[in-house]
Amino acid sequence: MKRASHLLLAVFFVFCLAAPRICAAAESVVEQKDKNLIDWTQNFIETSGVGVAPKNMAGAQGKALARRGAIVDLQRNLLEFLVGVQVDSRTTMNDFMAEDRVRTEVHGMVKNVELIEGTWDGESYTVSGRIKLPQLLVVVAPQCQEAVTKAPKPPANTKPQVTKGRYTGLVIDARHLPIVPSLSFRVVDASGHEVYGINHADQKFYAQSGLATYYNNIEYARGELRVATNPIVTKAVRLASDNFDIVIPNDAAAKVRGSSYDFRKECKVIIVCK
Repeated sequence: MKRASHLLLAVFFVFCLAAPRICAAAESVVEQKDKNLIDWTQNFIETSGVGVAPKNMAGAQGKALARRGAIVDLQRNLLEFLVGVQVDSRTTMNDFMAEDRVRTEVHGMVKNVELIEGTWDGESYTVSGRIKLPQLLVVVAPQCQEAVTKAPKPPANTKPQVTKGRYTGLVIDARHLPIVPSLSFRVVDASGHEVYGINHADQKFYAQSGLATYYNNIEYARGELRVATNPIVTKAVRLASDNFDIVIPNDAAAKVRGSSYDFRKECKVIIVCK
């Protein structure tokens, strides 16, 4: 029995060495403001709300009214946070909320927020809830595509260099840059010509997982299933468009354009940042 236990332990360590993407730790890339946060790695927005029982109202009825107030407070906090979420280098959700369709769908998401935890201390009720980022991506996708189509294109002085090869994804190391995660962005070459963006993505895959996953661990990102088994790994040159769009070297851009498998359609891209 002891020999079997030792054998299992040995197999586990060998497995960890052979599959670092599973055993390596990778913390989420999180943007937090007050009670609200966006987890850009696990793709959700989370917030909380607090409700207080009315005076002279105790017991189950007081608790129920406090809970109802907490949910209303949560929904209000979530809506206030959502309007400030960065969509791309030029717009926030507040800009898109001017359209009736977007405003209606966002309010629907807020109303149907998933409640994940609630606590009652006898006087106040605290509740937390979240929405999944793909829900928001479905709402903004048409506007993002329209904005990209209308955006001015850089002059095409020379034909972009293209190389041959079969790659399964793209990993961009941007840890040295002050990148701002967003729902939509562009990857461009040194001349400003687009290499990857929402117009390269199949809308179904974009709605499922977004244009990219954000990680803070380069080794984990290299072996992540989203880009396995032969990703292009490159270091970002600089940022453009107020720290949203990413410039990559021309040789990496050529590999992306020349890949016999167009992984861009399935959004197989990871950005590594702090």
